[in-house]
Amino acid sequence: MVIDIVTLASICKLAIEGGNKLLEEFKKRKLSEAEKELLVAAAKDGEFHIMQVNEAPDWIRAGGKYFPNDITGDLAIAEKYHDAFESLCKRGYIRHDDGILFRLTHAGFEKARQLARKTDKKKANKHQPN
Repeated sequence: MVIDIVTLASICKLAIEGGNKLLEEFKKRKLSEAEKELLVAAAKDGEFHIMQVNEAPDWIRAGGKYFPNDITGDLAIAEKYHDAFESLCKRGYIRHDDGILFRLTHAGFEKARQLARKTDKKKANKHQPN
């Protein structure tokens, strides 16, 4: 599977420039677990890198994590994260910066940090004695 960076960049740009009405409708849809994972991973620095290596499935790096993070090369898992990334672009949460680099938009940072706080609270509550 090859992620077409030019196409992703166009999708991100179109979503941001496409008008608030379409963007707001798309944002109303519930985020998938894969979308949430990508946002939480990028919450600190807001960067995504689309990594491409010869025969291997492409992957996305965010916050030092790789998606997919398995070594099996399962295309279904790779596609799940590619679709999630594309969806985040369509929501206006990600913009193309340059080459393989994509960044969270202001709205993307807000959503990512909101999700990261929820995740941190869940982790903290999980480790609390009863």
